[in-house]
This record gives sequence, structure tokens and C-alpha cells, in this order.
Amino acid sequence: MIEILSVEEALRPRLGIRLAQKPEVAEPLCAMLRDYAPYRESFSSLAARLEDKLFTLLYNQLGPGMSARMDNGAVRRIRTHELRDIADDLMGVLFDQMKVYSVTWESLHAYAMKTGSFAALRVMYTRYGAFMDAEERKVIARIIRDTRPRKDWEAWLDPIGQE
Repeated sequence: MIEILSVEEALRPRLGIRLAQKPEVAEPLCAMLRDYAPYRESFSSLAARLEDKLFTLLYNQLGPGMSARMDNGAVRRIRTHELRDIADDLMGVLFDQMKVYSVTWESLHAYAMKTGSFAALRVMYTRYGAFMDAEERKVIARIIRDTRPRKDWEAWLDPIGQE
């Protein structure tokens, strides 16, 4: 079961705690994740719907300026190109809750290769190691290290590359 707290935690780094904890923002997104069923919808479709919903929710909360107060007190404008990354962070909440099965691995792998989803790559690396050979695991680690800031992966990925 996807918890509202997990959704709020996923939103917080990019939107700030004030906005992430608003029920008008977190609850509809949490409901979308809870309602996901792989037989009805692909990961790509859900991610696109989350991105659209994020725009609507944020616009309703922030107005056309789309400016949010961050945890450090700074005001930051949320750009539309960031919505994809925020939706990916939310997809990570779903991926973290999914059972580790070969069918899930295949779907995650296809989605990650098609979209470059950091959330999918993270979950593949941290939870689906048994489904990968050593070389594929090294490639995923290298992609993550080369494309994301260290703070995004240093807690769970070897920074030297000794997988």
C-alpha cells in the first residue's frame, strides 16, 4: 500500500515541505499511484498522467507564477520541464512498493531503457540484482553515476564502481 507520507517525501526535495504536505497536492497523486494496475496501463502512461496532474495541481496552488517556498525559505519557480522529473520521483514510490518478480523486472527494464527513468534504474539496481548479470549491473551503475549528482546515489551505489 502506498502511503501518503512516501508521496510527500518524494515531492519535498523539489517542491518544499509546505507544498508537498498540502492534501490538495499529495492526496490526488497518492490516489493515482494506489490505483495503478499493470494490466490496465503502462508505466509510461502513468508517468505521463502524473506529469499532467502535477501541472494542474501546482498551477491551482501556485498560480501562473508557479513559485514555491522551499524548506530553506527561498522562493523557487517550478519550471514545466521539471514536472517530468517530479513524476519520475513519484514513479519511484510505486516501484519501491512493487513485488520483486520477473514480470516486474521485464516491465521496469523496458521502461528504464525507453525513458531513462532514474527511479526505475535505482530500483532495478537496488532490488533486482538477481535478474542482472554483473556486466549489466555495472552499466546501470555507470549510467546512474554519469547522469545524476552524487547526492542522489551515494547512499546506495558504490561511488568507485566496484560493483
